Amino acid sequence: MAIPHNALNDMAQVFHFEFWLRYYFIEERDGNLYIQLTEEQAKQMQAKFPEFWELAESVQDRPLSPELSQQAVVEFLQVNYEGKKFPANTVLKVLDSKDFSIEMYLFDTWVDLHEEQLMQKIYGFDYWMHIYGEWKTTEKAQQLVQSLKLQMQAEHGAMN
Repeated sequence: MAIPHNALNDMAQVFHFEFWLRYYFIEERDGNLYIQLTEEQAKQMQAKFPEFWELAESVQDRPLSPELSQQAVVEFLQVNYEGKKFPANTVLKVLDSKDFSIEMYLFDTWVDLHEEQLMQKIYGFDYWMHIYGEWKTTEKAQQLVQSLKLQMQAEHGAMN
């Protein structure tokens, strides 16, 4: 079964949103890091990104770790996408796909390349997705995609 249209983008966007939360809304308390939103930030987020609010709530006021982030995102995808927005088994197929790996690598690369700009102020998630989408259409980004695809093919071939 092929991955449904938009499943990859929709699921990647959930990971991107969770990353955006950690990028701007981290606070240190008692030696741990937490997602901390002011009342106003929470209201704005609920209004502007209601489809992701449940995810924001699930990580808020809990000590952050890579495991918590991954668990929160995957649980969110399973509850909200698996068998509802997309057919059963779609989440696992997307997360295990080469295209998903490439998307995550591209996003991380984009953040690294634009960190100075992104740290100037708190930019909205919609703005992040807009400028990231524009960057993905650049020649450099497309070259990176092709390079990653070739690298993955070579690694897959080496495994067989």
